Amino acid sequence: MTSMNLSISKKIELDAVVVGAGFSGLYMLLTLREAGYSVEAFEKGEGVGGVWYWNRYPGARCDTESFSYNYTFSEELFQEWTWSSRYPEQPEILAYLNYVADKFHLREDIQFNTTIKSAHYNEKTNRWDVYTDKNQHISAKYFISGVGCLSASNLPKIKGLENFKGKWYHTGHWPHEKVHFKGKKVGIIGTGSSGVQSIPEIAKEAERLFVFQRTPQYEAPANNYPYTNDEMNRLKTNFQLLKEQMKSTMFGMPKDAPNKSALDDSVEERQKIYEEAWKKGGFY
Repeated sequence: MTSMNLSISKKIELDAVVVGAGFSGLYMLLTLREAGYSVEAFEKGEGVGGVWYWNRYPGARCDTESFSYNYTFSEELFQEWTWSSRYPEQPEILAYLNYVADKFHLREDIQFNTTIKSAHYNEKTNRWDVYTDKNQHISAKYFISGVGCLSASNLPKIKGLENFKGKWYHTGHWPHEKVHFKGKKVGIIGTGSSGVQSIPEIAKEAERLFVFQRTPQYEAPANNYPYTNDEMNRLKTNFQLLKEQMKSTMFGMPKDAPNKSALDDSVEERQKIYEEAWKKGGFY
């Protein structure tokens, strides 16, 4: 359901078009709508979530601590939602984004299952001419992309793939239903984030697992753990402080950036700092 009938053939006039319904697309939609603009978001998938809608592979998890991997524009929202652990898994992040979409009634201004085919700026009208795969023509003053940097998956042109007799999958386009690996011989190509996360999970079920790696990666332990009620309450109590820290620190995470070279310390002090960081895990 959308706030307007976009199936008609005549040109539709909007203030803004937003592409994508992930973290940035949802927030942009809400912000523009609250500012009084006529705005519609267009999403290729069947639901909200962006990269968390598509990436459903086993072990998919965020590498940013959950309390800072959420919106801070609404303290009410921050207080309402409770994360289960330090680093949330894909289903929990997707549930959070669906909760946001429902809380702020965003779906009524999102057209799902729709791809933007082209967008051209018309210098005569000073507006964008946007066309969808449903033969819709939208004219908008603002064209805003919220597709992010992880939206386009890369499927290498592997010789013979078209003749492969077994089943193959891509982590960026994982089936919505569970994939069973029991009794299977599985090969995983690549040890980037999705490879590293999915390898141990698939290995639990597969008969044999082969990993094909071109370049070794350096991986640090996440040291994930479930949040206690006391810890979650402490985070919620410090909402304003956390919000300010996120705005003033590197990557939007409330952590102090390194302020000196490792070589400035003695070997002993350097080793001590390394060990403390390793125990903390994550981006420490």
